[in-house]
Amino acid sequence: MKSKQVIVIGAGIAGLVAAYQLKKQGITPVVLEASNRVGGRMISSSSKGYLMDEGAQFLSSEYSILSKLIEEMELMQDYVETSCLVGVVRKGKVKKFRYDRPFSLLTGGLLNTKEWMSFILGSLKLWKNTRKLPLNNYSAWIEYDNESTEEWSNQYFGKSLTEYFIEPLLEAFFFQRPDETSKALAMAINAFGAHKAKTMTLKGGVGKLPELIAKNLDVRLNTSVNDISLTGNQLLINTSTENFKADNVILATPAPISKKIHTFSNTLENELLSTSYSSTINITIALKDKLSPKVNLSEVYGVWIPRKERNVISAFTIETAKHGDRAKSGELLHVMLSGEAGDIMIKQKKEEIIKMILSELEQYIPSVTKSVAFTKVFRWKYAEPKSQIGRCKRIDNYRKSISQDDKVILAGDYLGMPFTEGAAETGLWAAQNIKA
Repeated sequence: MKSKQVIVIGAGIAGLVAAYQLKKQGITPVVLEASNRVGGRMISSSSKGYLMDEGAQFLSSEYSILSKLIEEMELMQDYVETSCLVGVVRKGKVKKFRYDRPFSLLTGGLLNTKEWMSFILGSLKLWKNTRKLPLNNYSAWIEYDNESTEEWSNQYFGKSLTEYFIEPLLEAFFFQRPDETSKALAMAINAFGAHKAKTMTLKGGVGKLPELIAKNLDVRLNTSVNDISLTGNQLLINTSTENFKADNVILATPAPISKKIHTFSNTLENELLSTSYSSTINITIALKDKLSPKVNLSEVYGVWIPRKERNVISAFTIETAKHGDRAKSGELLHVMLSGEAGDIMIKQKKEEIIKMILSELEQYIPSVTKSVAFTKVFRWKYAEPKSQIGRCKRIDNYRKSISQDDKVILAGDYLGMPFTEGAAETGLWAAQNIKA
């Protein structure tokens, strides 16, 4: 019997996981990638003794799919926990807490007694109701996809806690506003606390994982797909280098790109392919010197800046608190813009961006400008799929509609949780729907 021909379009983590799973199922796919590298937003690079995660910033101990892949790629010795100390700006001051010690939200001064009690009691109730739901399958949270995070959080936790915990969390990780984001996502993120999740990273950068997965696969780089057409019972994939024929395609690129490629999509697919994205700019700032003790950010990994306190920066990280290999000397900062600022500034000149960022950073790290060794700017037009009300339902409807007759199966961040594990889950799901 002739073996099934499958093409995977996109060598981000969704496409790589899909291809890797297909190979386990006895199918040898070809992966087509438009750029000159694999990994999508899971990319790491180094320069002058500094190691930079350019897109995705960390992993989690509760990422079951990626943790298993890390083990299979023999990277467990490099899979390490980051510092669990976080700061949130309130009234111009960084209030520090440990995410593994909820009481520190109170003792660190971020929340007052009333706010802390509201958060703890509310979280306990949430965890009881949601503890069995998967953290990587967004469609499983459909029951809670019925109002915005802002509406829900203001009623459930109170406006102050929304402003100083929920809002900065959404912006720091997903570049999205509470008023435009479904409460399903906020509840899912909150549930990580119930599982006592630890923030993890890989020595050498998170980009090591997709690079090692790709070594097991037939990946064709610099191969841009123009479109997919259906001729009889076979798919024709038209690319910048050659044409491919296939029995099935797993389309694992961001929704706006997939929409241009998939020329015969149906109504359900079109709804998903119309998913909008938040943009951001990640700025790496290498410092010649270690941070002064006077800055009072020792062992703090990330600082979140709420809307009421920020100009354009939603968060910044101190990378040696992620792991010491991020800077052999001096310090490495990583700055994320809010989604709103990212949309506005995505095309601005690097010099303009750096000037604005350093000016805002001076509030928290005085004299940071004088210590700059170099800066890097990474622009992400499709940073995260927006989790507006209804996305869970659209994903659920699409997944229920898939049958053995479907030639093209969608995968990627817009079909799952908007983080690396969520994208990986969509790739795994897509591959499992193709039989050898």
